[in-house]
This record gives sequence, C-alpha cells and structure tokens, in this order.
Amino acid sequence: MNPRDVVKLFVESMTQLMAVMRHEVDLVKARDFAKLEDVQRRKVQLAKTYDEHQTRLRKNLTVLDSLSAEERGDLRKLYAAFRETLSENMLALKSAHDAADRVVKMVIAGVKKARGVTGPAVNTSKPVRGYAAYGSAGVGAAGINRTL
Repeated sequence: MNPRDVVKLFVESMTQLMAVMRHEVDLVKARDFAKLEDVQRRKVQLAKTYDEHQTRLRKNLTVLDSLSAEERGDLRKLYAAFRETLSENMLALKSAHDAADRVVKMVIAGVKKARGVTGPAVNTSKPVRGYAAYGSAGVGAAGINRTL
C-alpha cells in the first residue's frame, strides 16, 4: 500500500470517529438517550477501524516520511483534537452514568422509606437474593435459629 494511503486511511478513520463521538456527546447533553444505541454501535465499528489503521501506521512509521513538515504539523493538530474529543466523550458518558446511578439510588431509598425498611444500605452492585430481598438485613437464618 502506498505510504500516503496509509496516512490517509488513518486520518479518515480518526476524523469519522471524532464526528461520531461529538454527535454522541450532543445526544447525551440533549438527553436523547433513545438514539445512543445506534450511535454507540457505529462508534464501536469506527473504533475498530481506527485501531487497525493506527496499528498499521505504528508498525511502519516510515510512512510519515512521505509527509511534508506542514502535513506532519496538521496531523499532530488533528491528533490533539482527537484526544480532546475523546476526553470530552468519556466525561460526558461518565457524567450520564453517574447521574443515572444517583437516580437509581434515590428511587431505591424512596421505596425503602415507603416500605419502612431500615438498616444498613444494600450494596446495589449485586442483586439481593433469597430472604434478604424481602426484608431487612437482620432477618435470616441466624434469626430463625435463635427462635428454635
């Protein structure tokens, strides 16, 4: 493959991925979560393509010798913009995840309060199973054994 074509494919994949990440950030900011699944599917495809092109470029850095000093500078600027877009994308997704997590915890706390459930907070990372799902943490096999 022509060295300039390797760079061209790398730049195209990076540019397309940046556009999708920016669109994803816009959707998150607009709270238009219904469209995110399609965008994220596209982002995964583009990320794979970007990774392939970046790997090809890294394995043969001599292809950069075919670029002028100005083109290399433009590539550096584009890569810096890519890293900034990536960071913004990650922060927006993390923020949305954290907000959703807070809402879930508030709902759980409200349901517990409405049901009169007291006691230590339940770890929400794993579903509560067995008898613990129906009452406070103090009721269980140990409580039953004490009454026998």
